[in-house]
This record gives sequence, structure tokens and C-alpha cells, in this order.
Amino acid sequence: MTEETSPGLRLPAGAIRAGFAAFAVASLAGLVILFLITHDIAGSLDGFRQFRPIWALPALGLAAVDWFGGGLRLWILTRPLGIRIGYRKCVQTSASTAALAYLTPSGTGGGPAQLYGLVRHGASLGRSVAANFASVTVNLLFLSLAGFGAWFFGAADSIEGIRLPVANVDAATLFKWCAIGFGTIAAIVLGIALSPRLPRQIAVRFFGKGPRVRKALRFFQELHGAIRIYGARGKGALLLATIVNILPFGARFVMGWAVLRGFGIDAGFWNVVTLHVMLHFLLYFMPTPGGSGVAEVLAPAIMSSFMPASLLVAYTVLWRFFLSYVTIVVGGAILIRWLEADGQKLLSDPPDERERE
Repeated sequence: MTEETSPGLRLPAGAIRAGFAAFAVASLAGLVILFLITHDIAGSLDGFRQFRPIWALPALGLAAVDWFGGGLRLWILTRPLGIRIGYRKCVQTSASTAALAYLTPSGTGGGPAQLYGLVRHGASLGRSVAANFASVTVNLLFLSLAGFGAWFFGAADSIEGIRLPVANVDAATLFKWCAIGFGTIAAIVLGIALSPRLPRQIAVRFFGKGPRVRKALRFFQELHGAIRIYGARGKGALLLATIVNILPFGARFVMGWAVLRGFGIDAGFWNVVTLHVMLHFLLYFMPTPGGSGVAEVLAPAIMSSFMPASLLVAYTVLWRFFLSYVTIVVGGAILIRWLEADGQKLLSDPPDERERE
């Protein structure tokens, strides 16, 4: 990993706007499908009136907890690497990272956004890459532990008997399989990251040395390098950052309950949170930006047992607004402001300086 700063690391503003457009179109398509399922456009629109505005405050507070918790996680992970970026800048980077993750398929834009924020604030590219891979590690570790922990402590029992209209599956069964599936994927990724040599040999033997295979192997090699760095001088930071993930991910899990309370529905707290943990597992690897389109269909299917059909559209729109759109607007505004400032700085630099960059 190089230790030199890279002022040339930039993100295209056009890609951010295109991601927002794709997210909005996919979300709209999902809502159209939901309208067609409910067959009650007038009743669904009237459902918005039943939401009590006072509950917008805790919902917005949870969105902010996501950014501030993510900023704290990033601040902790940068300490062992000698990166001295203030907490406020880490929060801004966290918000912009979450925004671009929502705007790209499977959250792939989150990594480049975090790299851009760290490098922009003075971190070297090599150390930023290490911090970025450490974030991937602690996120996978936390989510897999959250799923198995919730399952172990009886979360699935709390939703026993709730059947989802999608394939008429039992919610407890689906939660168990989601926890097992995500935990298995996380274990494979972390296992490869800890010891990439054998997986490299197996991948090359069965899939050859094509560009996609080389890209995947390079990803795991860099992840392995980051883990070695933290293993030498940052094991405590990895553990603390994993625990701190309770704030950003916990805020996302609780958001559905807060919106439900806004409609005056007093559903069991752990029932709703458990279902939303499962929902996030299902959406984590969706190919659409931020799971858009898919989330608008899955969320009402999962929550249909708690509310009348006339509230499903209103609930889904408000849940997505507080969970995703607020972050996209705030984090996207930060990113665009950074890009515009860096673009003006680039244009104001003397020609010989630009050539050196």
C-alpha cells in the first residue's frame, strides 16, 4: 500500500446524480408495484394523513445517529494508522459514504466515497485503503454477530406465527435462514481475508485467471494486508469499532419501529426490530441501488401483519424517506460541495502544478 497522499483521487459529480436518478426510478417502480398489489390508490394516499408529525423527530434523530455512529467507527479505525482527522470530518465522511452506498448497486460506491473523504482530509491513500477494508471487516463481523445473537437470544421466537405473503413463508424460518446465509457469507469473506493463499489457488484452478478473478483476488489480498496492519497495532480498535456499530446499524433497525409508532401502531418493539434486521440482510446484496425497488416490495410484505393494507404504501414511503433519502440528501450535498470545491481548486492551480498531479 502506498503511503503517499493522492490529491488526484476524485469522484465524478455526474455519477452521483445518475445514481440518485437510478435510485429514484427503481424506488418509484417498486411503489407502482405496491399500488398494483394493494388495489387502493385513494386509500393508500389517505394513509399519509394518519402519520403524526411529532414522530418525524425521532426518525430524523435515528438518521443522525447513523451518521454520527458511522463517524465514530471511522474515527476509531483511523487512530491506529496515525491518521489524525477530526471527529466532525469523520461524521461528514460517514454521511457521504452512506449516501453513495445507497446510490450504487450493492453499496459498492461506499468504499470510494470513504476513500475520497479520507484522502481529501489529508490521509495517505495507502492508510485510507487500510481503514476502508477495516470498515468492511467490522461491518460484516457485526452484522453476522447481530443475526446469530438475535437468533440465539430467541428473536425468531418473538415472530413465530407471523407469515409473510411472499411465498407464504413463516417469518421466523426466513429470519433463521437469513442469519445463517449472511453469517456464512461473512465467515467465507473473513476467512479468505485472513488466509488468502489457499482460496487464491482454488479460484485460479477452477475459474482461471480472467479479469474478474484477478479483481476479486486483488480485493482479498488488500483486505488481508489491512487485517495484518490492524493485527499488529489495532486489534483493540477493530473490537471497539465492531461494538460501536450498534449505533449506525441499530438506528437503521429501529427506524421501522419509529415510523410504525408514527401511525399510532404499538407493535412489539423486538418483533419489529427483528423483522427489520432480517430485511436488511435481504437487501444487503441486492443489485439495485440501495435495494431500491426491492425494498418497496419486501418492506410492506414483512410489515403487513402489523397494519391495515391502506397504510402499507404510506409506511413504506416514510420508512424509505427517513432511512435512505434523508441520508442521500445530506451526504450527497456534502459530496457535491467537496467536488465543486476541489474542481475550483484544480482550475485555479497553475498549469505546471496540474501536470505534476
